[in-house]
Amino acid sequence: MIMKLKKISQNKVQSRLIDSRGFSLIEMIIVVSIIAVIAGIISSVYITSIKSQEQVLNKAKSETDIRTALYIITKDIRGASNVSSADTDYFKFKSDINNDSIIEDIEYILSLSNGRYVLYKKINGGNNIFILDYITNINIFSYFATSAGSELAVPLSIQDLNSFKLIKISFDINREPANPARATILSTFVSLRNRL
Repeated sequence: MIMKLKKISQNKVQSRLIDSRGFSLIEMIIVVSIIAVIAGIISSVYITSIKSQEQVLNKAKSETDIRTALYIITKDIRGASNVSSADTDYFKFKSDINNDSIIEDIEYILSLSNGRYVLYKKINGGNNIFILDYITNINIFSYFATSAGSELAVPLSIQDLNSFKLIKISFDINREPANPARATILSTFVSLRNRL
């Protein structure tokens, strides 16, 4: 009896295995196509999120770089006592920038380097000190007699060099030149303390 039951159950298993068919070629193609579509959607979402994250990081780095440059330049310019040259892309003046009672000659120079504009600082005619790059608008400095509404023509005349009291520093940078919409623009006004 036990033997008979074993035999019957083996026969049922074998008959099921023989009766069961595999997937047809069309079913396999449909499944592979569905998986490929799902994988394509997932990969495009992933690539889009990576690009978006990169753009956000570039924007944040640009803003940080501009704020740092504005801080450095503002600190130097506030104590300017004697301005010898002023243009939209060049500014030269005397100031005690490190509070050691020694007046230094300071120059801010915008120059073209490796296909992009870079702002450098020179102290007493020494080596170029890097300040900021990826600059797209070369009109960095604007000069005003008394208020932001009275902009002076550049380069400044000798009379204007000795009388202007306010400078606007404006940076427009873009780490992705192919896409102008990605530009970061920040500016500030600096009042010269040593001017009456």
